[in-house]
Amino acid sequence: MAKLNKRQVIILSIAALFVLYAIYELVIAGPAAKKAKTAAEPVKIEAFVSDLQSDLIKDIVAGVDVHIINKAEANWERNPFWERQVFKEWAAKDGTGRAGAKIVYSGYVDSGKKRLAVINGYEYREGEQLEMEGFFLKSISPSRVLIVNKNTGNELEIPIQE
Repeated sequence: MAKLNKRQVIILSIAALFVLYAIYELVIAGPAAKKAKTAAEPVKIEAFVSDLQSDLIKDIVAGVDVHIINKAEANWERNPFWERQVFKEWAAKDGTGRAGAKIVYSGYVDSGKKRLAVINGYEYREGEQLEMEGFFLKSISPSRVLIVNKNTGNELEIPIQE
């Protein structure tokens, strides 16, 4: 057998250390670790539930919270999660309109960089043309939007519908 150089001896030494460590983990440390894990007392569910209940009872529900809960549980007249087609059908059935077209400002989103308005179920940014021909969105605020009719130049200020 040929003489091994220094690099090969180092590699074989490291491999032998890994083999010894693997044997140690499998034979000596493995069974001891399993015994230690099974010796721990299991969590009692009743104690956990009673602690959780007592913590929840400590936090008394404020009047504002009651109002929010009641609003969330009530039937929504205008559901923000409707699909666009369902919203269009509902809007057509409602019957109130402006300038021959029904415009409903129903939502406002401000993400810091962008402001979006939900108008007739669609999201628009400032300066975008609306789905209805001849109208574009001039400005957005949390309480109202300003819509301009390109054909006549009229400006419509639409308040948010809650």
